[in-house]
Amino acid sequence: HTHPTIRLVLMSATIAAELYAQYFGSPDPPIHVGARRFPIRETFVEDLAARLSLSKKSAGIARDVFDRCERARCHMAPSARDMEQLYHLAARITASVGGNGSSVLVFVPGMSDIEAIIELIEKLNVKNSTFTCLPIHSDVPFEEQMTAFEPPKEGEVKVIIATNAAESSLTLPDVDHVICLGL
Repeated sequence: HTHPTIRLVLMSATIAAELYAQYFGSPDPPIHVGARRFPIRETFVEDLAARLSLSKKSAGIARDVFDRCERARCHMAPSARDMEQLYHLAARITASVGGNGSSVLVFVPGMSDIEAIIELIEKLNVKNSTFTCLPIHSDVPFEEQMTAFEPPKEGEVKVIIATNAAESSLTLPDVDHVICLGL
């Protein structure tokens, strides 16, 4: 049905509510519906070894990544070696924080990054855990992407690997941990 004066826009993650209200010519301010908020604990690459149970190799990679980032100060794109180390860290962090019945969300720049991380995560060997990787990208059929919204199965760690575009366009209800490569 249509109504000449009612416009209903439901959005999940936007800070541009006023802009949309102006666009639709709303005489009233937007209504903000509160949501449950959960405590957030940020861990940066330089703190990974202290916070997570990483191997000596992974802790060394985390230190290398931090040192290179400090030197480069975002003035140059990461090298292929840097990207491989970031993929390794994403997989190791997933293994460390992902418990049965949990969901981990990994943000990456593009499809090749998604594929590289899936390859590493599928090789993880964690006792009594199965890692199921679910990519979210425009090249992946919509029906396949919708499985990311289903709860993890018994004994499963659901790993959603998505491009940064998904950061502001969808809300996954059961994500326990978010890993952002910072790219």
